[in-house]
Amino acid sequence: MRTLLVGLLALATVAVVLFYGLSDGPQTEPTLLPAPSTTTSPTIDPTDPPAPTLVAVPTTPPAAATTQPPATLGTLAPIEGLGTPTIDTSSSVSTVGIDRIMFGMTVHDAQVAAGSRFTPVTPIGHCYLVVPDDAPPGITFWVVAGTVERVDVDTRTITTRSGAGIGDTEDRIREMWPERIHTTLLPDGSGNLLAYVPKDVADATYRVMFLSNGVQITRLWAGRLPWAEELGGCPSS
Repeated sequence: MRTLLVGLLALATVAVVLFYGLSDGPQTEPTLLPAPSTTTSPTIDPTDPPAPTLVAVPTTPPAAATTQPPATLGTLAPIEGLGTPTIDTSSSVSTVGIDRIMFGMTVHDAQVAAGSRFTPVTPIGHCYLVVPDDAPPGITFWVVAGTVERVDVDTRTITTRSGAGIGDTEDRIREMWPERIHTTLLPDGSGNLLAYVPKDVADATYRVMFLSNGVQITRLWAGRLPWAEELGGCPSS
């Protein structure tokens, strides 16, 4: 009996082994590993110098430093048929103007009287300066509100009608008009301003001015008040 039981148990064991051995059994998905890289890191020699750092450079050049363009001086309206220039080395300054150009004339009439176009040397505005194109150098007119109000003389060749001009001494100017010259010390103390004041009531607003270094006359101008007494230049407004 015992032998029979052992035989049956052996047969059962064989049957179980055959059953599981012949079946597919549980399946497992294979694990995919990343393929090894074909690129290898370069070997760095510690004795090699460090690689240069690359900096992005713009393809367009930087904007150039801008400067303010000079102010446009402007031009005066063209005038036809001016005729022969009238200002030359024989011209003379008086309390009312220079030769045929009288203070109070419009710019147009002054150019006709001068026989020359005027060229602005400061920006055209309420007050600006012009020089006659056909005249000796050293003549500058002040134009204020459209009319000529002053003439500056910076040349020895042109004097007053009495012959006073640049290079004369203060004493000579005072001797020529002992009762008509008013002397004022310049604000900076560099010299004096000698003003010829007409005695005629009709000319009360006119002046001839002599600027000195304390001894000699260095500049000469004439004009109407208040422009004749202006020392700071032609006001822009």
